[in-house]
Amino acid sequence: MNTDLTRYCARIRLDPRYERDLPAGARTVEHVVIAGYRAAFAAEPRPATVLAPFPGLDLAQAYAEHLPVMALVRVEHATRVVITDDDGTTRISWEEDTFGHSPSRISWYLAPATLNRERRCVLAEGRWRAGGRQGVLPRSVTTLAPGVPTVVDLHDHDPHSGTRWPPP
Repeated sequence: MNTDLTRYCARIRLDPRYERDLPAGARTVEHVVIAGYRAAFAAEPRPATVLAPFPGLDLAQAYAEHLPVMALVRVEHATRVVITDDDGTTRISWEEDTFGHSPSRISWYLAPATLNRERRCVLAEGRWRAGGRQGVLPRSVTTLAPGVPTVVDLHDHDPHSGTRWPPP
């Protein structure tokens, strides 16, 4: 593997909470290349959202070596609350855990990424969710994204189709 790629490679492991429940085939991917970063507020970013690329990374090498490409995503979860005053004016506030079961924190995860027509790295199409695996991030990534934990969930599973990233 090219040394420029290893700076941005996350090692994949089974989530210890699900290790007994996942089949051995869930271990097929050993590493993923983290192409860039995206921060979002209130909700997860949509597919085709452009990423801030990590410096010095040549994605052509990752594709040539058939490595899955992922994005590091940070979401600050909040619920939009519209308040109407007695005089009819409205104001908007953002609150955490409004209904008692919503995510009320900052979450970090790796999500599938791909190149768009302009050759910019974007979040891949689909509804990706955690699939029982985690990415162990290298120091070069944790330095570029302050506050990120060393281990993050890997959102590589489409719950509607049952497929995993990368596509076959």
